[in-house]
Amino acid sequence: MSKREPLPSKKNHIYREQTGQQTVVVKQFTDPQRFRMEKEIVTLLQDTILAVPRCLDVNVQQQQITYEYIPAVPLVDLIETAEGEQAQAMIAQVCAWMIMFYQIIREKTDQRYILGDVHLRNFICHETTGQIYGVDFEECRPGRIETDVARLFTFILHYEPAFTARKIELADDLQKIFFNAMALDKNFYLQEINRETQELLQRRQKNR
Repeated sequence: MSKREPLPSKKNHIYREQTGQQTVVVKQFTDPQRFRMEKEIVTLLQDTILAVPRCLDVNVQQQQITYEYIPAVPLVDLIETAEGEQAQAMIAQVCAWMIMFYQIIREKTDQRYILGDVHLRNFICHETTGQIYGVDFEECRPGRIETDVARLFTFILHYEPAFTARKIELADDLQKIFFNAMALDKNFYLQEINRETQELLQRRQKNR
């Protein structure tokens, strides 16, 4: 007999399910296009060295993907409480993960895909190994890397408590790593930061 525990999600129905000794995460999508995108990206990543939960089953009829369960904590819950150097190492791991993601998808599709809805809730840190895993690929789309970096930069600064010395330092680390590693357009990047900031503030205003 299986036991299901709902996990937080604004867009989909996600459960941690235990059957006997096996624990899995079941993600049931509410939107067919997002299901197709995640299925496509996850399939491309499965045979690579990129740290993502293994896909165990895809049920097209139910728009459902079953993943291995990773005992981990969302990165957003750690960046303010972790030791300073540990938090910096986590952000460096996230940057390395993202850069590898872009390279792998470009090699496999000959297109430049970005994560789209990228934030620190989509990165999880293994409870014992400290390995950073990326999750949630339903918003992936063709685009420019500056857009992803600007979005993550903006989110890091604005997570509550916003604009702490830690957040400012980590956001600065993020953009330094990316600009050192990749040829990014600084003017476009700054435009994207401005756009992302305005959209984030508007969303928060609506939700009050």
